Amino acid sequence: MAAALKGRTVVNLTADTPDRARSLAAWAAEHGVRYLDGAILPPVFQETAQEVDRGTFSGEANPITSAVSSMAHIVHTAESHGIDSAVLRTAEGLVRRAIAHGHGTDGFSRITEVLGRG
Repeated sequence: MAAALKGRTVVNLTADTPDRARSLAAWAAEHGVRYLDGAILPPVFQETAQEVDRGTFSGEANPITSAVSSMAHIVHTAESHGIDSAVLRTAEGLVRRAIAHGHGTDGFSRITEVLGRG
C-alpha cells in the first residue's frame, strides 16, 4: 500500500486518538505520503440537525460572514498549492448566497435553506 500512496495525500476524517493520528502521520512521512488528520464530530452534526429542524440558525458564536472569510482564505491557499478548489468554491458560493439573502449574522447551518432553494 505504501508504494501506491507515495507522493499522494491521505486525508483521514475518522475520529481516533491523538497518539494513533501521530503514529499514522509518522508512518506516512516515512513512506513519502502527505497526511492530514481531522475528525467529523457527531455532536456538532446533531446540534446542526436540531437547529435546522427548529428553523433557528444562531450565529452568535460564529456568524456565517466569519465562515465565508475563512473559506476564502482556504480556497486561496488551496489554489496557491495547485489543489483543485472547485468543491470549495461551490461551498463558498452557497455561503455567499445565504449572506446575499440577508442571513450574514446567522450560523453556517443556514446554508441548508439555500440548498433547498436550488
